[in-house]
Amino acid sequence: MSLLKEFEINNEDVSEGLMWGGITMPYVMQQKDGSCFCVIEYEPYEKNNLTKNLNLPSFCRGWAIWNERQHTLEGDRDFIILCWNPFETKINPNIENTFGEKILKENFLKYFGEESEKICKEFSKVTKAKLLEYQELMNFLSFTLTLEKVEVEMPEVPLYMDVLLSQDVKFIFKANDIFINGKKIFIVSLPDLPSAWEIFEQVKRFSYRYVRRILIFDEKESEIEMKKYCGKWCPNRKIMLEEIEKNILSNFNGYCWNGFIFLLDELEEKIFREYFEEFLQEKEISFIFEHYNLKDVWWGSLAGMYLANITPPLVGFDSVEEFILHKEKIKTDPQEHKFKKILEEMEAEKNVSNGQI
Repeated sequence: MSLLKEFEINNEDVSEGLMWGGITMPYVMQQKDGSCFCVIEYEPYEKNNLTKNLNLPSFCRGWAIWNERQHTLEGDRDFIILCWNPFETKINPNIENTFGEKILKENFLKYFGEESEKICKEFSKVTKAKLLEYQELMNFLSFTLTLEKVEVEMPEVPLYMDVLLSQDVKFIFKANDIFINGKKIFIVSLPDLPSAWEIFEQVKRFSYRYVRRILIFDEKESEIEMKKYCGKWCPNRKIMLEEIEKNILSNFNGYCWNGFIFLLDELEEKIFREYFEEFLQEKEISFIFEHYNLKDVWWGSLAGMYLANITPPLVGFDSVEEFILHKEKIKTDPQEHKFKKILEEMEAEKNVSNGQI
């Protein structure tokens, strides 16, 4: 089974790049490389003392978590994707990157299903949460590819999900662009975890995916990785290096990515980019409009695609709960009126270009 490594694909046949294989348990997608994932739908909740009582496992390398919000004009849905790549060798009958005792190779699917149920049950203590099954799981994955609610009917035997979910979607990959069904992918990476709700309010008139992803390292591996990354910093200044490193790692560490994915036509992208850049700068939010790394970032945003967008350094969180999206209260921003004007300008320019005026 594959270890984490750089992932690159130039072929416009997206099914060749997707690792989605088949739904081999009602709520488990087994991938072509032997890894598997499940999707938990949940309602974001406010952080409080109750969350400290959740008994969530200690994740280790080989595990990855996506946290995704799918937004349309009809509303929002929020998801937690748990992905596991079981590490195995030909000479060892056991899999060791579990939450506790080793398990036999042939029991990996049963083990993952049971652990997924336990984690979902823990989140159910503080909010509504459920594991997506069969058609629900396919609908979720379909939106990640198209940013539209397109239901792909589940076959009697739910296999070849890579082909089934992508065959009716037109993808065009250019040097630094991706076009899906004639529209352009626009990705904004956010190096920090700002108040996402403030941004949600500004972009609510567009369909989007908001994704957080973390490729997890255990405590020992995190320390080794940090030494590799910053080993040449501050030569002969050990005390200064220790101060720099002090608050980077925590209880839950990994390579983390966080950002928005939009699907816009050419005119929308130009005007929207100018507006969005101005808004983020006014709020002093760090951002990157992806260009050269856009394809790698997009692949890595898709559930289960842990081989793409592997970007150090490590980022540390106190817990899984700190990493996932929580509900926040925000004040209405006067920028909303400005955005309405921008949308009107977009519509007017479209009418002109279409010869309606």
